[in-house]
Amino acid sequence: MSSTLAETDSTDHTRRHMTTLLIEERGDGHWIVTQGGVDLEGHGTTAAEAAADYCRQIDAAGE
Repeated sequence: MSSTLAETDSTDHTRRHMTTLLIEERGDGHWIVTQGGVDLEGHGTTAAEAAADYCRQIDAAGE
């Protein structure tokens, strides 16, 4: 996957980061979110719930 981000100028203080999260639907109706190189998993009954769980864990870990 390729993406291009616009160049920032000296007045733009926005920090931009790209990452890829893998969102998997399991056969039992649950979802799991992972990211390469990160030893955490988000879990939920919806994709959004699993992604939110993953982000909360990242925030708590300070990563």
